[in-house]
Amino acid sequence: AARPDSWTAAPAPGVLVMEPTSRRREGLKSLSRWQRERRQRALECVRERRQQSREAQLEARRLASPGAREDAPSAAAVVQREDEDLPDAEVADHILSKISSRSLPRQGSKRYRDSKRHHASRLLQLEWLIDVPEDLHTSWFVVARPEGPRCLVVASNGSTVTRKKNGAFHKKFESGLPNGSAETQTSTRSGGAETVLDAVFHEPTKTFYVTDCVQWDGYSLADCDFEFRMFWLSQRLPSAAEGGSNVDVGQDFAVVAAIAQPADRDAIARAYAASGSAGYATDGLVFTHRDCPYSARDGRPTPLCLQWKDSRCSRYPIDTDDSGVVLERQAVVLEVQRDGRSVGTGDDPPVVLGSIPQDFAERQNGLLRPGMLLRFELGAAGFTFGPEGRPVGASLELKGVSGARVRGDLLSRILFQHLSRTRQVNYDDLVREARMEVE
Repeated sequence: AARPDSWTAAPAPGVLVMEPTSRRREGLKSLSRWQRERRQRALECVRERRQQSREAQLEARRLASPGAREDAPSAAAVVQREDEDLPDAEVADHILSKISSRSLPRQGSKRYRDSKRHHASRLLQLEWLIDVPEDLHTSWFVVARPEGPRCLVVASNGSTVTRKKNGAFHKKFESGLPNGSAETQTSTRSGGAETVLDAVFHEPTKTFYVTDCVQWDGYSLADCDFEFRMFWLSQRLPSAAEGGSNVDVGQDFAVVAAIAQPADRDAIARAYAASGSAGYATDGLVFTHRDCPYSARDGRPTPLCLQWKDSRCSRYPIDTDDSGVVLERQAVVLEVQRDGRSVGTGDDPPVVLGSIPQDFAERQNGLLRPGMLLRFELGAAGFTFGPEGRPVGASLELKGVSGARVRGDLLSRILFQHLSRTRQVNYDDLVREARMEVE
């Protein structure tokens, strides 16, 4: 299918409308195949990386043994050379992680924007469920997501700081987490051992429901599988399912674990109906593969952690405005690409859905910059799909600039919202016996 690049002026002044030049359409089956193939590739990469890690550990032990050749490089030397070869971006991330949360940068400054982007990149990007995994009932976990903003919880230097999904400062308090208060501080070094958690803040109960553990008292769990991270959390935090409360020194906010369970039919049914029994309002379900690492460092969304919701388990299954009213047309946030004209999703690599007309871009006097986020509405013509089932264009109407976000919408989120208005994967699909599709 040809890439859509035909734009026309809309009746309203200053508004642009893009219509796809091709009308080829694919069904939900093609979209499902696209996500399924990405999920399989992600699992292969995880297993390959862990095999390489095991081989490296065995080699380090061999070199450290008394029988190793004297001229062989030591494990410490190998580690040192690996650190020296780290990309500059990872070195910068390491340096930024040592910045004390006590010295928050001034809002609006470049340092503030860089700080937001850094902290936002520490949160794992979840995709949205378009295809029901064939091994959903045997290899995945499920948890009812609490209603509220997702947060990064960082306990260090005797205080606990939380940040929103876009990296902006959220709250600062003392908690019972390691290094989260003066009473629980285990490290006196500036930028020392951290405890980093992925959580959802439930405002009515002033509770942080922890859904994943990235680091605990300086020990990284990011490369551990999800099943182990859930076990770790269950041993160190009170569980929301057991009515637990914070085991800290009596601060203003509770920190409890929302432990995911193996996603068999009964567990999915309990999570689906958990809004009244979990102690909090739910906002859909989150499915995570048992082998999923917390690989947020590369900034890529993972198809091994999937969100899903409908009108029964969420008050807002479809995007709403600030007053809670469902939007008449689907809203999409896309990012201006390096050429200064193409607009694409927040995926890595991004999926380009259109191109801004050259004459319009020139009239902006350089205001359109790579990385800028623009708000669009999806038109009636919807998407244009390529042969592999991935959208290659869309009917888009430019509405303005998005200033609060740090990245564009993921393609899976755009498609999920589109399907929610048309032909969504429903609850029956989740509990039905999974069968391998015969191509």
